[in-house]
Amino acid sequence: MSKLDDIFAKIEKATTDLTTLKIQTVMGDLELQNDGHIGFKKGQTIQGVISNIDLIDGDIKTQITEEFYKNYPELVQFHQAREVKGHEIIANNIDTLKTIIETIKNLPQSK
Repeated sequence: MSKLDDIFAKIEKATTDLTTLKIQTVMGDLELQNDGHIGFKKGQTIQGVISNIDLIDGDIKTQITEEFYKNYPELVQFHQAREVKGHEIIANNIDTLKTIIETIKNLPQSK
């Protein structure tokens, strides 16, 4: 497989992940984990809201904890704004992928 074919295969794999956009606004206690990343402490209850947007049929599924909804209305509004921004990000990503593919197609082929 040529390098160009390898790049196209990676792009094709990435496009399968483009059908669902997941947006999360969650809160809890954070800690430094063994791998050096910061993540939620194990065993705690995480509060928040999660939306999954199906980009093929347009369905939006939103799940929210009651405590988060009642106690953090400003963060619920923030999450809603992120959903709108998510649609913009996807549109930009698709345009970027088109540009990358066209650029790669126009590169001289090596033998």
